Amino acid sequence: MSDQPSITAAILVSYSVADFDHWKATFDSHEPDRIGAGYVGHHINRAENDPNSISLYLAVGDLEKAKAFAASDELKAAMQEAGVTSVPEFLWVKPVAEDIIWDQELPAVIVTHTVDDFDAWLAEYKSAEADAMREAGGIIGHAANQGIDNPSLALVYHQAESFDTLRAFAASDQLRAVMKEAGVNSEPEFSYHTGGWGKLY
Repeated sequence: MSDQPSITAAILVSYSVADFDHWKATFDSHEPDRIGAGYVGHHINRAENDPNSISLYLAVGDLEKAKAFAASDELKAAMQEAGVTSVPEFLWVKPVAEDIIWDQELPAVIVTHTVDDFDAWLAEYKSAEADAMREAGGIIGHAANQGIDNPSLALVYHQAESFDTLRAFAASDQLRAVMKEAGVNSEPEFSYHTGGWGKLY
């Protein structure tokens, strides 16, 4: 997007809510507060088997302001108002590749693992061979992020037309071989979601 705001970091916030529709209305009403706190966009993921379990990806333009807001009493009050029912988990990351579909609700998988050398892994992730493998596997949108507190952590996001497609891709011997060659050194964790409701501010 030519008018995409400058994204320097992101946070993945995971928690459960009492009612998604109420949470979403409250979340939308607090958009001006997020903009004032250095956030520049969001993408919402609802767990495949529990649509009130949210993994919220928030794009950040000003990391220090965003971190201060994430720790603020103001945000805690907003979460309470929105009906958050679990202790939020926060993961700060740096976006390093992004080619997702923002304007559709699609099956998606969030994958996390650690790597020997992040730059070497990223080169493999961005290679023409990896692009071809994703296309052949039915992946229609994808993104990659590096952990800020743990730079060896890779967080990958894949979109497809169905959960069956995502699971087949995740289970493929070819993907496992490519991961090993790229220096993945931990067992990948996969979580499946319906992702969408995206917006850049």
